[in-house]
Amino acid sequence: MTPAEDARERIAQLVVTLREFVAASGAFSAVLLLDQGEGIAPLLVECPAGGPAMLSEGEEVVALDAARLAAAPLPLPGVRALPPFDVDALRAEVVAPLGGVEHLARAVRELVEAFPGRSVLTVTFATSDPDTPLHLSARTGDPMVLSLGEETFEMDAGWPGG
Repeated sequence: MTPAEDARERIAQLVVTLREFVAASGAFSAVLLLDQGEGIAPLLVECPAGGPAMLSEGEEVVALDAARLAAAPLPLPGVRALPPFDVDALRAEVVAPLGGVEHLARAVRELVEAFPGRSVLTVTFATSDPDTPLHLSARTGDPMVLSLGEETFEMDAGWPGG
């Protein structure tokens, strides 16, 4: 396999993996900033729940239909879809379901560890307030970042616990 074919296969695998994770977790979308190594610009992979995934490298943007990619996904963490989180947007609080954020955060944390280097994964979930989505962002070795609407919180190192 040539280096170009290997790179295309790896990208296809990432897109299929993100698509399957979005479906399994009930997320709106997953966005991966893929670390390609020292001196190489990162690649942006956007995978909405519906429609094609978008691959961006600099100014170049390519739509990829994950259903047509013939790649096996990476192993997915144990994750299940939850109903939209009940939130109090004024207080920037997730009210229910109890333990739901931690469940999804563990899965996002586990999945980002499958990607190389300093890659960043952000997954967006529905809440009871359409204007206040929940975003979970992870990078291997860094604390997770939780965003609720416009409010952003860097979580304690080690959160969520295993």
